[in-house]
Amino acid sequence: MKNLKCFIPVIMIVLILAGVFAVWMTNSINFELYNNESISYVRGKVIAVNSQEIEPYDELPGRNIGTQNITVRLSDKREITFDNILSTTHSIEVGVGTRVIVKCDEPEGITPGYSLYNYDRSIGIILAFVLFIAVICLVGKIKGLYAAIALVVSMLIIGGGLVPAVYNGHSVIIATLITCMAIASVTLLLLNGFSAKTGAAIFSTLIGLGASAILYAVVAKLISVSGYNLEETETMILIARATKLKIGEILFSSILLASLGAVMDTAMSIASALFEIAENKADISKKALYKSGMNIGSDMIGTMCQTLVLAFTGGSVASIIIMLANGTALHRFLSSDFLALEILQALTGSFAVILTVPITAYFCSVLHNPKKKSSR
Repeated sequence: MKNLKCFIPVIMIVLILAGVFAVWMTNSINFELYNNESISYVRGKVIAVNSQEIEPYDELPGRNIGTQNITVRLSDKREITFDNILSTTHSIEVGVGTRVIVKCDEPEGITPGYSLYNYDRSIGIILAFVLFIAVICLVGKIKGLYAAIALVVSMLIIGGGLVPAVYNGHSVIIATLITCMAIASVTLLLLNGFSAKTGAAIFSTLIGLGASAILYAVVAKLISVSGYNLEETETMILIARATKLKIGEILFSSILLASLGAVMDTAMSIASALFEIAENKADISKKALYKSGMNIGSDMIGTMCQTLVLAFTGGSVASIIIMLANGTALHRFLSSDFLALEILQALTGSFAVILTVPITAYFCSVLHNPKKKSSR
C-alpha cells in the first residue's frame, strides 16, 4: 500500500498531461489576428557594423539616438545590410556578435525592407531558466527537483490546456477552476506526497479559491468591472469575432491564477505546522489544534496580503506617473478602470488567503485524532 502511494502523484501527472494533450488537440489555435505572408521575423547575428552616427540623448540619460549601418547573417545563411535607426522609443543598439531578430518585409515584386525588431533573447532566457532550475535542485535537493517538475507541469497545464480552451470560446470560469485544481493537486502532491496533510492543504486551497471567486463576482458587480475594462479589450474584441472568446470572463482567470500561489503557500504552511504539532503533542485536542492554526495563520495573513497587493500594484507605477502627469483629479482617479482593476485583484487575492487560514485549520483539526497520555 505504501509503495502504491508513492506512485499516486506520478499517476495524477500522467492523467493531467493526457487531458492537457487532449484539450490541445481538440482546441488548436487556427486563427491569426494579422496574417501578412510577406512579413517574417528571422533570427540573426550582426557580423559587421559598417558605419554609425549615434549620440547620447540628453533628455533621456542612457538612451542613444542615431543610425547604424549593419550587416546581419540570418539563420537561413543570407547576409543582409541595412540601416538600423535608433530613436527615443526604439533604440536597439548593436555591435559585432549581437544576436538579433530581424523584421523582413519581402513582398513579391517589390524591393524588400529590413529592420531590427529586437534583441534575440531566447538563449539568455533559456539559460536563466536552466540556472533557476539548477539552483532550486541544488538547494532543495529532491524536493527542489519535484518543485521544478511541478513548475514545468503547471506551465504545460496553462499553455496547453487553459489557453487554447479559453481562446476557442469555452467557459473561462470552468477552465480556470479546473486548471487551479490540477495545478494545486500536482504541486502539493509532488512536494509532500500522498498524505492527510497534503489532502488538507489541497482541499483548503480549492475552497479558499472558490470563496474568492464568489467575492470576485460580488465586488466586480459592485464596481462594474469585467474583462472589458482591460487595456487589451479592443484587440480581444477582434479575436472574439472569430473565436467566440468570452472577454468578460478573462479578468476572472487572471486574478485566480495570480492568487493561486499565495493560497497554496498559506494552506501548506499551516497544514505542515499543525501536523508537526500533532505529531509532537499527540494528546492535543481538536479545539486547541484549531486555535494554534488560527494563531499561526494570523501571523501569515498580514505579510501574504501585503505580498499580493504589492505584486499587483508593483507593475503599475508607470501608469500612476502618467495619470499624475495628466493632472488626473482625485474623483477621476478613484473612478478609473486602472484603480478598479487593482482593487479587485488585491481584494480577491487577499480574501482567498484570509479564508484559507480558518479552512486549513479546520480541516487539520478534523483529521486529528487526539491520543490520551499513557499513565505511568
